[in-house]
Amino acid sequence: MALEIRQQLEQIVAAIARNPAGIARGKLAETLTFTVNSKTLQRRLASLVNAGRILKKGDKKATRYYPLQTSSETSKGQERDKTYEIFSQKSQNVLIFLDIPHHARERLSYKRAFLEEYVPNETTYVPKTLRAKLFQQGKRFDQQLAAGTYARQICQRLLIDLAYNSSRLEGNTYSRLDTQKLVEQGVSAEGKVDEESVMIMNHKEALLFLVENAQDVELNSLTIRNLHNLLSQDLLANAGACGNIRTIEVDIGKSTYQPLGNPHVLRELFELILFKARKIKDPFEQSFFLLIHLSYLQAFEDVNKRTSRLSCNIPFIKINLCPLSFTDVSRDDYTAALLAIYEKHEISPMLDLYCWAYIRSCKQYSVVKKSLGEIDAYRIQYRQQKKQVMGLVVKQGLHGKQAEDFIEHYGHEHGIANTDKFTAMTLAELSTLHAGAIIGLSITEGQFDAWKEQ
Repeated sequence: MALEIRQQLEQIVAAIARNPAGIARGKLAETLTFTVNSKTLQRRLASLVNAGRILKKGDKKATRYYPLQTSSETSKGQERDKTYEIFSQKSQNVLIFLDIPHHARERLSYKRAFLEEYVPNETTYVPKTLRAKLFQQGKRFDQQLAAGTYARQICQRLLIDLAYNSSRLEGNTYSRLDTQKLVEQGVSAEGKVDEESVMIMNHKEALLFLVENAQDVELNSLTIRNLHNLLSQDLLANAGACGNIRTIEVDIGKSTYQPLGNPHVLRELFELILFKARKIKDPFEQSFFLLIHLSYLQAFEDVNKRTSRLSCNIPFIKINLCPLSFTDVSRDDYTAALLAIYEKHEISPMLDLYCWAYIRSCKQYSVVKKSLGEIDAYRIQYRQQKKQVMGLVVKQGLHGKQAEDFIEHYGHEHGIANTDKFTAMTLAELSTLHAGAIIGLSITEGQFDAWKEQ
């Protein structure tokens, strides 16, 4: 059945290619060698349009279908996002099941064996040769540097790119330019709903949390829940669901996959994902494992995919590899790859997309082996002392002049050079401190809240 559908799709594409001036659905049906009813042909055409293989113009009786390469809407030399440019033949064969309407596909629940059978450093999602290729593309420094050094160098560009692309994959309609204005200036675009602006600003906060705390961020429940909290704040009807494992059942739109509903089992599997991820030695295998399994488990009420996309960047940020910004990844391709995981437990489409997107991201960030003179060595030298004194200020409930005097005294006591600079740097970071950035300060969220309220 799957092979038959694929053959029909290829014949439809070939028939449209022979009609560069465009062809109506009825006329197209007359040129095909197989018999197909109007509704089925309509679905086949819609799937090809969504896959980027043909173009559709007009509406109702005026609808015409065109071969992609003849479109006057595509500027000369402009890169297009086509399914067959990203997905291998193996992956295209996997994705044929999507031509069957979702209501006609088999309903599936969570498959524990998909996770439990994965053995860190023995099971391989990303082949060794591919990992080596990605490492060479993503490597930015010859020597070992403090975690987050490269991400901080490209931070402003990364904030815009990742906020724009990750939000776009959720259906956000902000343009990249409007995203830049919002991220840099806090100016919302006209005609956009508040939810879209909040989504982008949440991405900014979440990414800053990872970059600013790169040295201390670990792949554990606290980190991922903090990340989810930042990404979902002011977006969920139930504010208590931000950063917490869900206690309700959820559905996946246009999919036959039904995620688990038992919160106790969800917590157990969530911890198991992170336990296995921590054991994985290769950064690309670790990153891809997180992207796959955090998306598949659906541990939170919503914002699971966004959480998985930022989580999979943690290994890159920590060891100064180029991050993955999902630049130019089409929403249809991303959704198709996810559905292959949800309904077939097939990772090949997502692996194709992941590798294609990572190499594209590497080309996007051409800042390679920058001079270390651009890095503020002073901040790196006294990073741990700064975090220690910030924690003490919060614990002791100090503000204003009291906090300033305490920090300055701490600097003198601990032999810190240029205590004026150390004091000013620490006070600046305290002024923007939030609950999502307290990792490494040796304080609890309750202590932070109490200090903030004073």
